[in-house]
Amino acid sequence: MEKPDQMFHKKSFIAITGASRGIGKSMALKFAIMFPPKSVLVLMARNVGAMEIVRTEIITLTPNITVIIRQYDQGKTDQGYFDGIFDRVLSENKITKGDFEQVMLVHNCVSTGDKDRTALQHCDGDRVRSYFNTNLCGMILLNSSFFTTFYGPSPVRVVVNISSGAAQRPAPSLGLYSAGKAARDMFFRVLSTEEPTVRILTFAPGAVDTVMLQDLEENTSSSAFQTMFEGIRKDGKLLTPEAAVDDLVYVLQENKFNNAEHVDNQYMKYEKYRETHLKY
Repeated sequence: MEKPDQMFHKKSFIAITGASRGIGKSMALKFAIMFPPKSVLVLMARNVGAMEIVRTEIITLTPNITVIIRQYDQGKTDQGYFDGIFDRVLSENKITKGDFEQVMLVHNCVSTGDKDRTALQHCDGDRVRSYFNTNLCGMILLNSSFFTTFYGPSPVRVVVNISSGAAQRPAPSLGLYSAGKAARDMFFRVLSTEEPTVRILTFAPGAVDTVMLQDLEENTSSSAFQTMFEGIRKDGKLLTPEAAVDDLVYVLQENKFNNAEHVDNQYMKYEKYRETHLKY
């Protein structure tokens, strides 16, 4: 295991999916100031215009980081779409693998699916297949493409899998989302068993105030679920994307998590509070 204080000290190649908004955008902005100069940050999403805005913000914050935009649609599982994605990123930007001490892939891209339907109402095979193509199959193919480019124990290889509490606890109206997140978590547990030199963090950020969550609040088929979110928002318990990313950075800096085990941010925040107050 890497020493706890080393992950953000390494000159790194970092790719983040879903980097145009929400948690992905906040990660890009935070990571840009955390990693050392001459690191490379690859923003991956469908919306190029939104990523250009993120890149401009990053360059303003820290001009010593190289920011690359890669238009990317995780739902395109056609033969060959994922082949050589990172090889091309390197060659097109005249970058070599040997330039880095560490490489990191952040799987953040996700959608909620048909949250206006219950588990028994998913009757459209094309819609179900489309959901899993984007949220599971595409993620697996991108992951394989990354490790085809960055193979072997050097440079250090890190994966951040953005998960959800719904991966472990059933969430009404989120049958597809919960199943997809649970499958992703198990996929990375298998990967950690097969490739123990790969450092894997599966991180559930908690309830974060994003466009996706706002859409879920308005369109869930579960009145109980909607009431729960209304209560969380009223009580001021929703995290901002920036706060959620701060917690993620804390976990990565500590680097004490068990490989590929599910780290629940809500539980972690309670533990941090308890440890702090037990000192007095």
